[in-house]
Amino acid sequence: MENLAASVHKSEALNNDFYDRWMGGPLSFGEVSVFAEQYLARTVNTSVMVALSVLNTEDLDARVECVKNLYSEYGNGDPSKAHLVLLESFLADLLTRLKGEQVTAAEVRAVPALPTTTAFSSGQRALFESDDQRTVQGALLAQENLAYSMLTRLYEGVRNYKSVYATDDEFHEACEYFYVHIGEAEKDHKIQAAISAAAVCRDEDDLAVVTEGFTRFVDLTADYWRGVAAEMTRRKTA
Repeated sequence: MENLAASVHKSEALNNDFYDRWMGGPLSFGEVSVFAEQYLARTVNTSVMVALSVLNTEDLDARVECVKNLYSEYGNGDPSKAHLVLLESFLADLLTRLKGEQVTAAEVRAVPALPTTTAFSSGQRALFESDDQRTVQGALLAQENLAYSMLTRLYEGVRNYKSVYATDDEFHEACEYFYVHIGEAEKDHKIQAAISAAAVCRDEDDLAVVTEGFTRFVDLTADYWRGVAAEMTRRKTA
């Protein structure tokens, strides 16, 4: 299970044009807007997917690990610290600073999802709504192992915009969404996902089904980032 989880580091879900571009230097407001709009459209479903992993997993030990993950997603009981709330606040604030005028989270949410983002979300939901708990756990294993490396890369790119914050303290206060995940949440989620996947994987047949769900999620993620990168290019040259 550990070897399967580690395979994400060789995938196009993490090694792609989007991350190269995002971490390579400051981008235009339009390009950053594409990221904000599509990342929010994708991430708004994350906690729902974790909830589905609870509902669609029969093994008790695996389900308990999924519940821990879900509780974390909702701020460990504090609605103001729910991960989606932190993300919306960060994205609206960053875009406001880059544009020089108010941009609200509602405005970011209102932008239509790209076809590739919609395809990711529908494919993701199909995996987590599977009636085979092994498929569900394979998808969850991929989601959580991609998440930590995704967030470290996104944070490195965000550092390109430190100049729009008045002080270092202001920048770091704004980045709570990243620190919550990198410092604790995603490290825990990776462990929990490995435990829950292992709980439903007792032989080679089980492993094959878990791997199929895992691989499908990784492929969906790679296609999603290709779509974001292509739209950033289009927006830049439009």
